[in-house]
Amino acid sequence: MPIMRIGRAGLAVGLVTLLAGALVAGGSALIAGDWWLAREPWIDIGLTLLVVGLALTAVFGAVLDVIEPVGWLRLLAVPPALVVGLLWADWLVIGLSSTGFDGHAEHDVRTIIYSVPYLLVVVLAATLLICLPLVVARLARSSVTSAR
Repeated sequence: MPIMRIGRAGLAVGLVTLLAGALVAGGSALIAGDWWLAREPWIDIGLTLLVVGLALTAVFGAVLDVIEPVGWLRLLAVPPALVVGLLWADWLVIGLSSTGFDGHAEHDVRTIIYSVPYLLVVVLAATLLICLPLVVARLARSSVTSAR
């Protein structure tokens, strides 16, 4: 089925982009000695890759949860998908309050996850948990196949 191949390819691209972003952003912070001391343009490149990887992984993971034959396991993806959806909606609609001169909220997701790093950890964990039904179903199929 071509839609499954597209979904798997999109998920793979999302996961690779997510890993690359984590390596670049984390590496630049590690080299600088602190998250807030990381040098430009490396932290910016890493955060951009992280945001793109988070979006691709969440979307294609959710699509695969719907179209793959995982049965009732797909219900495992509902709570993390709600968390991810609510966080993205909050960031894009409400934004993060700022103390800048203009008094406007910040809507750039890269700036938000840079400014509040624990939100990066939450959205990263929830995004990866969206793929949990796919992993569990794959492990269950492989254990049944190896038992034969």
